[in-house]
Amino acid sequence: MKIALFHNPGAGERALDGNRLVRLFAEAGHEILYVPIGQQGWESAFRNPIDRAVIAGGDGTVGRVAPWLAALNISFCILPSGTANNCAKTLGQTYPVEVLAANLNSATTRKVDLGMVTSPLGQEVFIESVGIGLLAQLMEEMRAREKRKDSRAHLTPAERLSEATKYLRSLAKEYPESMCELVLDDKVLTGDLLLVEVANMGLIGPNLNLIPQVDPSDGAFEVVWAGIDQRQEWREYLRQLQGGISSTSPPIHSARCRQILFRQVSAPTHIDSKVSATMSTPAVVRSQPGALDLLVIGEKEAGDR
Repeated sequence: MKIALFHNPGAGERALDGNRLVRLFAEAGHEILYVPIGQQGWESAFRNPIDRAVIAGGDGTVGRVAPWLAALNISFCILPSGTANNCAKTLGQTYPVEVLAANLNSATTRKVDLGMVTSPLGQEVFIESVGIGLLAQLMEEMRAREKRKDSRAHLTPAERLSEATKYLRSLAKEYPESMCELVLDDKVLTGDLLLVEVANMGLIGPNLNLIPQVDPSDGAFEVVWAGIDQRQEWREYLRQLQGGISSTSPPIHSARCRQILFRQVSAPTHIDSKVSATMSTPAVVRSQPGALDLLVIGEKEAGDR
């Protein structure tokens, strides 16, 4: 069985050495095609016959590889090594590399949805979320801050998440409202909003648990939003997270729907980890039910993880 190992060596604490990963999978009896995501032209790996894939990286790496796997019907699993690992945590993909390598052949598959954004600029696929407003602005500014301070070189993933939560609270204090008009299935949502997230995964941004009961296999999205009048509630929620109180419920409104139409947007936008100054409208978000085949190791096989 040919296993493609898509690896982002620069993710997270950069603790997953490529040579070690290849050796561990080879020792477990797998034929490995090693694909370093950081190199230009990594997509050419799909010219090779691939039976299964392992994505070793963070949410950005998962988002880049997933559309290819869906298009080619290649089942996959995640070896999380990023900062937030929202996709891996939502999907229960938290196996140590040794357990994953030893049980890959006996893994079962589970269907997972993808999302599709169609706008005048074309189509884009996402696995985690599409959002406008505060969290999109956070992504853009944290990248700039980390680049200026070179903080990724000396902060652990936990420290980076803590820094992001702290900065998000500061940003929320004076972040301007965003005038948005959306249609959630047949319900119109309009007004001055602090943020909107169309979520396929339960964890978003710096591990914000906005949708505890999410089901990434139900063919629908959870749409969450906060009005500008919830600014102080949102900042208090983030303050409690900073203090280690993770049981606090986020101050959001939510709705489950299958199609979202963005009629008007005047705010930064993100599609997974890709951030834009705004969204080209009209834009329609639809689900691609069961587009991905996720490899799942059973409790009996995985043992103590």
